[in-house]
Amino acid sequence: MKQPNLLRGALIGALAGVVGSYAKALAEPPLQTLTEAWFPPTPAEKKMIGADPSGRLDHMPPAEMIQAAADAAQVSISKHDKLRDQQFIHYGMGAGTAAVYGALAEVYPGVTRGAGIPAGAVLYGLTHASAVPATGFQAWPWQLPIAAVLWEAGSHLVFGLVTELTRQGLEIVWERLED
Repeated sequence: MKQPNLLRGALIGALAGVVGSYAKALAEPPLQTLTEAWFPPTPAEKKMIGADPSGRLDHMPPAEMIQAAADAAQVSISKHDKLRDQQFIHYGMGAGTAAVYGALAEVYPGVTRGAGIPAGAVLYGLTHASAVPATGFQAWPWQLPIAAVLWEAGSHLVFGLVTELTRQGLEIVWERLED
C-alpha cells in the first residue's frame, strides 16, 4: 500500500484542475444553449451578472472581480484586458481547488467517489451558490434564471469529472515514473 504524499497529491490535483477548468470552459456554451432552449431566460435575466457567458463574457463574476479590483486601485481596464485577466481567476481557482482535492484524495480516497462529480457539485455549492453571491459578484441561485443555474452547475460537474479522470491518469504516469 502506498504512503499518502500530500505534495504529490496537490501537484497532480493542480495539473488535473487546469485540465478540468479547460473542459469546464468548453462545456459552458453547449450547456447554456441546451438549458436556455428548455428554460428560456428573459432579455432582462440575460443581462444579469453571470447569466450569459456567450453574449456577455465581460460580465461574468471573474470579470466583475477584475473590474472591482481595477476600480479600487483607481486604474482603468479595457474589456480586452478584463477578459484576459479573468482567465487567471478561472484557471487559478480550478488549479487551487483541485490541489486541495488531490491532497485530500491522498489521505481520504473516498473523496474521489462518483468519478469527481460529487466534488464538482460541492465546488459549485461553495462558489457560485454561496461565496460568489455573498460577496456581491453574482445574484443568488434562486434570483438567477434557471438556465444559468443549470448550465453553471452542470459545468462544475464536468469540471469534477474531468479533473478526477485526469488526476487518475496522472497518478498512473507518476507511479510509472517512480518505478
